[in-house]
Amino acid sequence: MTRPSYPFLSIITACYNDCENLKKTIESIEAQQVDFVELIIVDGASTDDTLHLIEAKKQIITKWLSEKDKGVYNAMNKGIEMASGEYILFLNAGDTFYNSSILRTIKMRHKNEDILYGNAVFVNKDGSFKSPRHKSLPSELNWKSFKNGMVVCHQALLVKRIIAPHYLLQYKITSDLDWAIRALKKAQSVKNLNLTISNFQFGGMSDSQKKEALLERWQILVSQFGLLNTLLAHLKIPFTYTAWKIQSLYKRN
Repeated sequence: MTRPSYPFLSIITACYNDCENLKKTIESIEAQQVDFVELIIVDGASTDDTLHLIEAKKQIITKWLSEKDKGVYNAMNKGIEMASGEYILFLNAGDTFYNSSILRTIKMRHKNEDILYGNAVFVNKDGSFKSPRHKSLPSELNWKSFKNGMVVCHQALLVKRIIAPHYLLQYKITSDLDWAIRALKKAQSVKNLNLTISNFQFGGMSDSQKKEALLERWQILVSQFGLLNTLLAHLKIPFTYTAWKIQSLYKRN
């Protein structure tokens, strides 16, 4: 992969002791076979085979560092500071692109908008399809769309680097929700690409720490939308979840 001096897209992957999943993500990016991206790996001083993998894939990896951090969002902030692309996109270790031509399609469809977005699907650790996301993708997106939670996965949200905020470190699990809202507040133009962009590997922090994630999510939404609006939005959650479960069962059968 030729390394551009000013790439269209900076892909940032934060990881820690997760070599097997990191390999999936790197290979997914490698399969795109494009010359307009840079891959930035921010490792939290892993003690597994991560550094050996980075060495083996150094022709794909544009920039990397390995040092102790204060959690995944601190690592993602480091990635933002290292990025030089027009847009940034976060893919966690284990997340992959939906197909091998998606980046070419995105570049062809964009018209210099501040934010580009699409869909993501849940996959199992072996890469097999698990389910669609339980939140419907808005046909038009603005910061108020997030009153119902993370309606767009950060793995399917491309933000111009010049407007991308840093993550707030007081949120340990769901800071991406706050980050997306603040990015949308800055955006002058937003485009729905009408694409499924990524495969989101099920089983991240917000799945393993559900109570803490829900509390943080509540705090973020109240801070952004106020108590009353957040209460009203949460009344819809049981109905939305039920519809998602029915859809998932239908697709499975």
